[in-house]
Amino acid sequence: MKIFSCICGVTSTLFFESTQCTTCGRLTGYCQDIKAVIGFDATESAGIYTSTVNEKQYRQCDNYSQHQACNGMVPTDSIKADVLPNQMLCFSCHFNENIPNLSVPGHTALWRKLETAKRRTLVTLSDLELPLLDKQQYPELGLSFDFLADKQVSDHFTTPLDGYDPVFTGHNNGHITINIAEADDVARTSTRLAMGERYRTLLGHFRHEIGHYYWDVLIARHPAECKRFRALFGDERESYQDALKYHYENGAPDNWQDNFISPYASMHPWEDFAETWSHYLHMIDTLETAQSFGLQVNTNNHTTDNTDMKELHLPQAINYFDKKSSLLDMIETWVRFSVILNSLNRSMGLPDAYPFVLNEVIEKKLRYIHYIIHTSVSNPHTKLPAAAKALLNNSAL
Repeated sequence: MKIFSCICGVTSTLFFESTQCTTCGRLTGYCQDIKAVIGFDATESAGIYTSTVNEKQYRQCDNYSQHQACNGMVPTDSIKADVLPNQMLCFSCHFNENIPNLSVPGHTALWRKLETAKRRTLVTLSDLELPLLDKQQYPELGLSFDFLADKQVSDHFTTPLDGYDPVFTGHNNGHITINIAEADDVARTSTRLAMGERYRTLLGHFRHEIGHYYWDVLIARHPAECKRFRALFGDERESYQDALKYHYENGAPDNWQDNFISPYASMHPWEDFAETWSHYLHMIDTLETAQSFGLQVNTNNHTTDNTDMKELHLPQAINYFDKKSSLLDMIETWVRFSVILNSLNRSMGLPDAYPFVLNEVIEKKLRYIHYIIHTSVSNPHTKLPAAAKALLNNSAL
């Protein structure tokens, strides 16, 4: 994720989550129309702000102005005349179908964490020019989110709520449900330890579940892509329920590291794809952040001189979201950079930031993710492969 700056000075760094410039005090927010976090000046009209970048007028997303749950800004020229109060939502928030019950103490704070992770995920997907369709417009292909609870927040989601069905984080036909317990650090860490996981983050959940969504959109409806997918990940037509039962009864195979990015990826081809997809997003987003700060990574162990290392240090010219960028170069850079990340964490007494190993098999799967993202074709709404485009246009597959 890029870093940004306020108009008040080059040292006025704005981050993706920024809501105020710490130098001049201006309101700041994320604008999807220009894909940047920028500063705003108040106008004489209540709730109307002028961009310091293009003098365009904006309003805060309702979830920003009323709950500080996001930092999204909405151009006033895009607001429809019939929009009602509590319905003026930003690029990210408009995908919500159900949010947590905000009358419950503690839920609002957890919701803010959920929105931050979701917004970061969606912006990465937008930068990749992937389809981001909502269910109101496209019921068959659209995306939506539920953020729900089934236990008490007061004891870190240990005690079940009376009369509430269990909430399982997952994906179903474009609808992603996240149990808000995943936004609670204590509850999430307890789950991670109980399941023997080395890595479990809220952002990781969003990236994983969105991988299932894009499997449906980019692969499932396209027979040729299904064939390519099965050659790498296996046959997804095998019973998912049987695979799930076997995994939780027997665990991952002893040699899972030979073929899978994580133990969970070994459960079923769908999970293998979703796990690999999430790691692809981890990689490109983190590398872009490092690049945005101007960091350089020496990948040659035989020299410390970076002056002749244009192909080997962290490339400042490369666009990690461009199909022309070499995935092999990106992986090489990421492997070296993740070692540095882990070493920095250890110096702070923290666990490894990226406790995973990439081998040739996993690199081939990452190459497929890179391929499937960047070979989608254009249509009037977004970029979709031919089969999904036909469905969008109500044509026979």
